[in-house]
Amino acid sequence: MNLFIVLLLSVLSIIFLLVGTLIVFNTHNSNKVMTFSVSLGFVVLILLGIMHLLPDAYEFFSELYPSSKSIFLISLFTLVGFGVILMLDLFGGHHHEEGKHNEENFKHISIITCIFLVVHNFIEGMTIYSSVLLDYKTALLLTIGIGLHNIPLGFTLSSTFSKYHNKNNTLMYIIFIGSSYLFGALVAYIFNDIFMNPLVLGIALTFTFGMILYIAIFEFLPMIKNSVEKNMRNIGILTGLLLMLLTICV
Repeated sequence: MNLFIVLLLSVLSIIFLLVGTLIVFNTHNSNKVMTFSVSLGFVVLILLGIMHLLPDAYEFFSELYPSSKSIFLISLFTLVGFGVILMLDLFGGHHHEEGKHNEENFKHISIITCIFLVVHNFIEGMTIYSSVLLDYKTALLLTIGIGLHNIPLGFTLSSTFSKYHNKNNTLMYIIFIGSSYLFGALVAYIFNDIFMNPLVLGIALTFTFGMILYIAIFEFLPMIKNSVEKNMRNIGILTGLLLMLLTICV
């Protein structure tokens, strides 16, 4: 049953990525959709970490260690998760200056970016599996948060790839990137005995929170601050708050 849920959530993450691609293929003005999804995703991810991931991680660590060491481990592996994604992002050439690359350089950067995203999504697939072992509701919220992050990501990737590739090839790139969620989840399932451990689950949750912080601070927040669609931004934030409020009541 756990494997089925994980595969379903992994496919859902891929679908979110493809949504961004379809927006590129079918619309000319998608600023409102992007602003709404980014604002909603920002709130969901931050509150998910604060309300679910960190408290659950503390409970797991507390089964093995005193309070002070549990807090230290939470801080440590949050920084590790943040740092790993930061390094992957830098390695992936995510912050090259615009206007200084010819077409061949852009093609090379797109390939490197694909490699970065495959590794990134592989890790996220493993964390989705870890969250399923903990609680289905937390896993669903995590998937929604990751998925909302994938919409603008799919939009950005498709906008870049479609300049140098046809739609079919662009779609193949996106599916290849998204399929790494499934591989990460399957690896976690195969090594299920390792994951069914309070220490490993605590580390996975705090590592995920570190990833969430990076995505929220360096991906979502700048887009929210620079958006000209103020109304859609506010609606997205309010929708995210209501969604997370519902998770408390359910």
